[in-house]
Amino acid sequence: MKHFFGQQWKDQGIYHLIKLFDQPLVMDRSLLAVALCFWSSATNTMNLRFGMMTPTVLDMAALFGLSPLGMEVNSALVAPKAEGSFKVAWPTVAKLAGSKAKNMLNYSSFYGNFGVEDSADNDSIAPLGEVEHAAFLLYWLCKFVFYTQANKVTLEFAHLVDYLAQGGRLALGPFLLGHIYSTLHDVVTDGMKPKHGGLLWAFQFWLQAYFPKLRGAVSVADTEPLATAFARSPKKHNASTFCYKFFYELTERTGSQFRVSLARSYPLYLAHDLFIIPDGETENDLREIWGSFLVACDLHCGLSKAGAEVYLPHFVARQFGLIQTAPLPPLSINRFSSWRADVAQQHCMAGISFHLQKGMSFITLRPWMRRNAVDEDGRLWYKDCISARFIRPAEEAVRGALKNADWDPSFPRLAKRRKPRSCLLDQVRRPRLYPGWRPLPWLEQ
Repeated sequence: MKHFFGQQWKDQGIYHLIKLFDQPLVMDRSLLAVALCFWSSATNTMNLRFGMMTPTVLDMAALFGLSPLGMEVNSALVAPKAEGSFKVAWPTVAKLAGSKAKNMLNYSSFYGNFGVEDSADNDSIAPLGEVEHAAFLLYWLCKFVFYTQANKVTLEFAHLVDYLAQGGRLALGPFLLGHIYSTLHDVVTDGMKPKHGGLLWAFQFWLQAYFPKLRGAVSVADTEPLATAFARSPKKHNASTFCYKFFYELTERTGSQFRVSLARSYPLYLAHDLFIIPDGETENDLREIWGSFLVACDLHCGLSKAGAEVYLPHFVARQFGLIQTAPLPPLSINRFSSWRADVAQQHCMAGISFHLQKGMSFITLRPWMRRNAVDEDGRLWYKDCISARFIRPAEEAVRGALKNADWDPSFPRLAKRRKPRSCLLDQVRRPRLYPGWRPLPWLEQ
């Protein structure tokens, strides 16, 4: 697939995210479980002693190469009904399959029906069509990126993959971030039960970027996203107790530790000299890119079942090299709580998009000094918010937080071995791969 569509993927900003799954990704259950103990689903932030931190739209670019530019991804997204598109072809395929149509969405059946063996050295193989391309992208999104709990391909993303297969450019950075927030909300509000799918793998990469002590050392090239480098780093085992004490006792961060993504020069538009417009971009593009990084808003997540997740970059100003002050309360459809609104109604969805565009209209491209500071208002505000959560000694706090958790990947006990569950956060007490995550079968090895 790469030699047919590799350049198109690069133009769309999804090449590195596709290639990320060339290799198995190993889940660090201790790191994930402990980090979620400090996660607030009301603000979508990690609340630590020194302040808040969170994955941002900027991080989606630095980690995965995903651009915020392009058509906004929401439940109103409809790809043009071109002849040969997957959405047009699927009813015919399902009709021919008859009663077996439902089983065709299982990963193995879907791959058997749409998977192809191609070779750049075999001239007898004709270039692949849009249907095969869209089918590959749908398989990739469902099984690897969004890791759907149904354990099969879902047609929810059919319009999205048709749009990509037709060469369209989508703003996948904000959409992916909205799904990361949604995944963390589901786990935290469901009693930390280890049964959820979703984008925990992406959250793990973010944690490894900002807290390198908890991952293996690796060199990162200036021409690759951070996640590509972290995926090949040596695996490091940290017990849950160690991870919890690390976060609980973390009292400060240096400027460079806050500005991990801001310091990156890949993709090119992350260059912090905003007076210089990179090749291939315009001043309006640059304003839209940095506006998406810095404007507080609700992010779309989900297509058939639409939702929204609040994005608060002004709560984590130091990640952008700005002075942290007492932030203004956000205007969110979720009412600044762990409750989630249903935004399936057209006016709700349009309202989310309107507030984002309105916020971007105030953005002025002007370089700023990189700082690591909190003013007095910000310090007092956060002290009132968080001080009561860090009163207990670390040993007592860790016992209470991890009392009912069984995420620590130590060696198995000498007991009857249970069959591994097929969920992301299974109960098998050893390091393991994300279930079913093997290199993408349609990619060249």
